[in-house]
Amino acid sequence: MSIPDGERAAKIPLEPGYYWAKWRIAAEGTIDGDELTPCDNWEIVQVMGNDPDWETHPADDKALFVFVCGVGEAQWRDSFVWGDFVAPLDN
Repeated sequence: MSIPDGERAAKIPLEPGYYWAKWRIAAEGTIDGDELTPCDNWEIVQVMGNDPDWETHPADDKALFVFVCGVGEAQWRDSFVWGDFVAPLDN
């Protein structure tokens, strides 16, 4: 693991990949979302493209979404405290 350094809060991810994050708010309709958030543990999450044209406007709220291990519903990037980039997605 590699976060602390004052628990740096990196910018919101603008491209798909794996990142360290703390999940703060569950998206509407997330099963057990109220019990799972807010989470103070750093976890590796997967950021994926939501819009086929996400590269044109990667900062748009719904351009990319987040998968949290063990959670069936996709989450939005603004629901996390972001840490470091971990690795790219292998296609």
